[in-house]
Amino acid sequence: MIKRLFNYLTRRYWTIGFVINGLDGVMNDDPIRVEWLKTSKKFWFADPFILDVLDNEIKVLVEEMPVGKPHKGVITLLKVNRHSFEVIEKKILLELPTHLSFPCVLREKGKIYIYPESALSGRLDVYEYNPTKETVSYYKTICDDEVWDSCMTDMFGEKLLFTAAHNDYLLDIYKWDEYVNRFKPWKQFVSDSKNSRLGGQLFEYHGDVYYPAQDCNNGYGSALQIKKISYKDNDFSFETVKKIMSPHPKMKLGLHTMNEYKGVCVVDVLGYRNPLIGKTLSYIVGVIKKIKLK
Repeated sequence: MIKRLFNYLTRRYWTIGFVINGLDGVMNDDPIRVEWLKTSKKFWFADPFILDVLDNEIKVLVEEMPVGKPHKGVITLLKVNRHSFEVIEKKILLELPTHLSFPCVLREKGKIYIYPESALSGRLDVYEYNPTKETVSYYKTICDDEVWDSCMTDMFGEKLLFTAAHNDYLLDIYKWDEYVNRFKPWKQFVSDSKNSRLGGQLFEYHGDVYYPAQDCNNGYGSALQIKKISYKDNDFSFETVKKIMSPHPKMKLGLHTMNEYKGVCVVDVLGYRNPLIGKTLSYIVGVIKKIKLK
């Protein structure tokens, strides 16, 4: 009973917000200004990827999970009013027996594809999005490994997959193998801290290529690092140029995804459902654990 009450009072949830000063606001030293999604707390939304931007509407893909219910994540399409930032419509696009998250978007030859993380399935599948019906259908499998938070790119002259296949200390880069029609392991980079896992798609800014990386050193998704990617002599190097903490006034526990498309930049943040009580109780329990370890 006590444990159940504690879990209820310290419950955490994610929400998303749209960066008003865009990618410039993220990359420069100006304070990031965000309009937060106005929605019910019966669900939480994380891992946002922009599907399309219209005059009065933003279509964004998210991982959705009902708060406080034993349910695996699903991929949901949110239609958000571009002026009030209220949810106009919410529609589940994909639900599988395995967990789903990180619905990365690929636009190729006039078509739109989505390849969400489903590591528990042991592979990475691609789904084709039908913009008329607003549905997805299985297209093909592109990797037979258990990979996390993956993003494809051809920015470096080859068809590559940036992902994490082992843990948060490692960035794995897979290369497309035409003989087997799959991405296969190519290079691996070890970090001295938990800051390698992707937190969004690779992007170009003022001629350089970057990727958002999840900083998990103080807990999963506690912050976001922006890493500059250099590619020379068939090898990569990475430099953290910026660290971003949650800009939300109350939800300060984490920030772990950022994506931009057509000038619209979206992020997610983590916080307590009951900010004051949740923070206080978690602090007290943390102190007790430290005392016991001494």
